[in-house]
Parts: sequence; structure tokens; C-alpha cells
Amino acid sequence: MPEILIVCGAGIVSGKEIMALELGQGLAQRGQHVSFIVSFWTNGDFRDRLQRCGLPACILPIGFISATLTKRNLDMTFEQVRRWPGLLWGYAQLLRRLRPQKIVHTNWHHLLLLLPFLRPERDLFWVHDLVPDLPQYRRVFGWFQRRLGLFVCVSNAAACSLQKIGISEAKIRVIRNGLADPASSMDSVTPPSEQFRIGIVGQVNPWKGHDDLLEAFALVTRKYCAAELHIFGKGGTEYRDELTRKAVDLGVAERVRWHDFVPDTRNIYPNLDVCVAPSKTTESFGLVVLEAGFFGLPAIVTRRGALPEIIEHEVNGLLVEAGRPAEIADALCRLIEQPALRRLLGINARQRAVERFGSDRFLGEFLELLNA
Repeated sequence: MPEILIVCGAGIVSGKEIMALELGQGLAQRGQHVSFIVSFWTNGDFRDRLQRCGLPACILPIGFISATLTKRNLDMTFEQVRRWPGLLWGYAQLLRRLRPQKIVHTNWHHLLLLLPFLRPERDLFWVHDLVPDLPQYRRVFGWFQRRLGLFVCVSNAAACSLQKIGISEAKIRVIRNGLADPASSMDSVTPPSEQFRIGIVGQVNPWKGHDDLLEAFALVTRKYCAAELHIFGKGGTEYRDELTRKAVDLGVAERVRWHDFVPDTRNIYPNLDVCVAPSKTTESFGLVVLEAGFFGLPAIVTRRGALPEIIEHEVNGLLVEAGRPAEIADALCRLIEQPALRRLLGINARQRAVERFGSDRFLGEFLELLNA
């Protein structure tokens, strides 16, 4: 059977890597031969997950290039350029050995490094990010358009960002992310808590809006003392220290619970009452919101990027404007004060997650595309 190769460097495991694992596992379970290319510039988590799933992986020096003039970025770019000949040799050997029918690329940096090998009949780019409308991206993605068969976007928002920089609509396909139901294996329901548990899940970085949520949480606690804020995820030490100081200044530090990265979603969402995604940036999808929905959890999200493609206001969650903590606080208070609404939104969230974002739909669409 022809091989499918997925190129996913994965320095850390975030939404893109979770979906790459979902795709690889799903294709393998449906009888496809799947292999991965990963980078040795990684914390090892992604490689470990591939091994546990029985998915073969080849390690190559494929990483990061940048024109940003910071020492860290320049150092990483220099090291990548130094190792580029070895990368090309290793990739060529791998192609001769595997002879893949299709290659799914997940990172534009890697596409640029492997540009000499791209073939329209074989290579496609699985687009997990919104592409900025800037001259350098227009130029680079123009090269990709001539060398790739298709751009597969995780959302309409991602597809629109490609069209804005000149990618032909005929070269774009939207396949929204989908997950195997993570709540289906739950043995029991977590007993309710006396506290109203607010959660934010994902990378702890400034553009994710943790600071806005802290301000909103401080407003909520003025009315409701039985509220907790749970922060899941890792991030830069400097920003986490900034958030810790902010929580102290706002007088809510004792109500904030830090959990770092928790790999099993079954240990996150059943212990929350609402999930908040107060993103300040234009999100290309919003996987944590989808995960929350599978566990019957309503979400409060900003109207940024693809988040409104998952959450419909007052149907399976609430939409607020980005950068407005008072709006987030009002939405949280509304869910505290109206438990019936909270339950209804949660029921709808799970129903929509299962019906619209399940793995069967996701994998079926991808298989149809790969076998075309």
C-alpha cells in the first residue's frame, strides 16, 4: 500500500501536533501506511507520543528559519542553514526508501527548506495558521503555490488569509479539525464543586489573553466569592511571573490555580464549569474550545479568527470582543447566575462537537483528498 508521509517538526506539542497525531492514528487505523518526519530540535514529547501510538518517525535536522533580528532567532536560523545540506541528503534518502504517494507538510518553514523536492502531484500544505498579508509572505507563498498541489486549511479564516495574499481559490480546500470523542471513555461523572471553576487551557503567552481574563476574574470575585480560576499550560517564565504579580495586585492570587501542562484532557475539562478563550490574536482554529465542547462545557471566546466558526453566540457558548475584560466578566457572571443557560449551552456544545467536529468526518474528508 502507498505510503503517506507527514512532516511535523514539533518542538513542543500544541494544537498542530495534536491534530497531526489524530490524523496519523486515524489513517493507520483505516489501513493506511503512515510515517512521520520530526526534528531533533524538540523536547521529545511528540516523538514519545508517536512511539506510543506505533507510528514510525524519522528524525531529521528540520527546524526554524527567520528574518527576525533577535539573537535567539538568528542563532536558530544559522544552525539550520549550517545543517541544510545534511537535511536535503537525509530527506532524499527517505523519499527513495519510502516512495510516498502523498506528503502532508504542516509548517511553512519546513516547506521552504524542502522546496527543491516539492511536487504538485504529491505534496500538500496543511495550513494551521493565519498567514499575514505582508510582501515577504506573498513572495514565499507564491513559490509554494507553484510547487504544491493543494493548501488544506483548518478553517475558513485560514483559507481567507491565503486568498488575501494571492493564493488561488482553486488551490485551497477547507477541512476543519476533528477529534475522536475524548469524553466517550469517561467511566463516571465528576461530582459538582461548591466553587464555580473557570478554566483557560493552552500556551501561556501574551496573545492568548490571560491578563484580560485575570482582570475579568477580579471583577467576578467582587460579586461571587465562590469562584476559582484554573490556568493550564506552559509558557515563558517572564510572562507567567507578570501574571502572578498581576493576580497579587488584583487581590485574586489565592483564587488562581496553576496546573502547567496536563496531557490528558480527561483530567482538565470535567473539573471545570466554563472554558474561556480570551484570545487577542486571530486564531486559526481553537482546539481547546472544541475539546471543552466534547466534555459538555460551554465556552466564552473572543470574536477573533476561527473561534466564531466553532462557537455560536448563545447556542453553545458566548462571544465577546477581544481586549475587553468587562465583557468577559459580564459573560462569566451571566453563566454563574443562570445555571439553566449554562447547562443548555453545555448540552449544545457536546452535540455540536460530536456532530460537526468528530474524527469520522475529519478523517473521511482527508482520506478522500489523499486518495484523489
